[in-house]
Formats: sequence, structure tokens, C-alpha cells
Amino acid sequence: MTEIIQETIIMFIGFVMLVVVIFLNIDRAMRKSNRGKRRYNRTSVRPSAEFEQWKKTLKTNCSEAEFLRFMSFLQSYRGGFRRRDGRFEYLGREKGDLKGIFFNIVAPNPNLNTIQKEKFRNFAISVGVNGLDVRPDYETRDSKLRNNEIDSDSFQRKEVGNKGEKLVRDILKELENTGAAVINGAKLKANGVVREFDHIVVCKNGVFVLETKAFGMTDGHAAKAALFIDPGDQWILRRNKKNHELNSPTEQINAEYRHLSRCISTMKSFTIHPIVVLSNTELFIKQNIPLDYQVVRADNLISVVNEYNDFLSSSDIRLIIGIIDECRVN
Repeated sequence: MTEIIQETIIMFIGFVMLVVVIFLNIDRAMRKSNRGKRRYNRTSVRPSAEFEQWKKTLKTNCSEAEFLRFMSFLQSYRGGFRRRDGRFEYLGREKGDLKGIFFNIVAPNPNLNTIQKEKFRNFAISVGVNGLDVRPDYETRDSKLRNNEIDSDSFQRKEVGNKGEKLVRDILKELENTGAAVINGAKLKANGVVREFDHIVVCKNGVFVLETKAFGMTDGHAAKAALFIDPGDQWILRRNKKNHELNSPTEQINAEYRHLSRCISTMKSFTIHPIVVLSNTELFIKQNIPLDYQVVRADNLISVVNEYNDFLSSSDIRLIIGIIDECRVN
């Protein structure tokens, strides 16, 4: 009986030693593998000193020349992560830096034109930066809502106009949610002439140039009034039982229509639809003469745009926006 117990103990000890040896070998192999990974990470995933330096030196409102030097560096820089097959790619950290640079430095920079901003955005997308798929509204500037008028009446009119434009911009966001491209406050150059536009819309329904008017609004808010468009292109606003003669927007909207037509003259197959948008949603409109453009109230704008059926494809929209961007000076 004693011999059986001794043999059992010896077999148990032998089993334990075997398990220990196996465990030590596995542990040794894992340590060796981890050392290789750490060595690979230490030598391969560190952003270059030049990339880090650019991130520190590129400031808000940097000059165009400095931005172009940064773009030249990015196009030659392959990324801080080297794959096992020898190829390079951008680190997640670097991608996050590029995204921050775009939103905080590039997009709001008044020293850069739209083409340069789009070039940076498209480059960032090409190296894997997420969250840049939607083209920002570069055209809207805080300065658009700022006034430097000295005359108090002019100041007030400008304030009302700005609030009217903001109301229309908010309404146009509904179109953006359906895939439309909305450009606010763009200045376009054609044949040496620069003209500013309140809004340009390019969507599947067509191309629209919108001129916003705040007729009849009070302190930037909608107010009851009536607008009569009479023979001779006379625009009469009736409010509080008094008639006020207004400047007709016909010449202005037609000039914008012609200017935008010159900008996209290479695309003969597309029709531009001019619309005067009245931001006063309490305004009654009585049009007594035919016009070459539509006059609509802001709250009816979306339904009017949706009545058109030009059937522009996504590639058509991108092409038109690209041509407009080439004409931009802001």
C-alpha cells in the first residue's frame, strides 16, 4: 500500500513539473512576441517631428503662403504609421489633428479661397479623416451680419435685411437635408466683374439664384402688410393704411441671373431660375403684372423649389458647384 502511495506522489509531482515547464515556455514565447510588438510600435507609429512642428506653428488666420507650404508638406508626408508590408498610413492621432486643423484654421480662414479649403478637405478625406464628407458653408461669415453704417436709418435697414437673410438661410437648411447644395453670401467674378449673391441653391430640382428682401418687416420680425406689384414695375407696400413706394428688385435679380449665367456658361444645358424671396411671412402679395422671375414668400420657398423638375444628378450638382467655386473671390 505504501508503494502505491509513493508511486502516486511521484506521478503527481512529475505532472506538476510538466505543467510548469509548458507554462514557462508559453510565457517565454508571449514575452518574446510582445517585445517584438513594442519594438515595432516604438519605431513605427510615432508622428514625425516635422508634422508635430507644423501642428504647433499653424495658427488661425495663417497666410495663404504658409498654408500652401503646409499643403506641400502634407502631400509629401506619407503618415506616421508603417505597416508590416512597408507601406505608410496616417495615425489616428494625425487624422484627428487634421480634422481639428480643418475646422479651426482652414475653414474659417479669410485669407484662403474656397478652392484651397476644398483641396485641404478632399486631401484629408483621402487619407482617412472621418467627419468631413459634408461641404461646409464657407460663404457665411460673421462679418456678413456685422454693420459699419454711420447713418442710423441705414444701420436699421441693414439690420432688418440681415435678419431676413438669416431667416431664409434657416429655411434653406431643409433643402440641405435633402442633398441640396446651398451657398450663402458668395461673391463671384465673371468677365472682370464681381457680384455678391444672397443665396445660390443647386439641387436635383435645378439651379436657383435667390435675392432676399425684407419688405414690411418691423425690427427684423414679420409684420402684417400688403405688397402690390403694379404695371410699370411699381412696387407699393401698404402698411398701417399708408402706401410706401419701394425700389423694384427686378434690375438686381436680373443682373444676378446674368452674372451667374456667365459663370456657368460652359454648361449650356442647365437653366437658372431667379427668385425674389420675401422674408416677411405675414406679407400679403398681389402681383398684377407678369415678371421674368418668381416672387415668393419665405415660408413658401421650399414648395416652390420642389415644383421644378430639372432632374439634376449628383454628378451634375458637384460639377456646377465646382464651377461656381472657381469663380469665387471670398
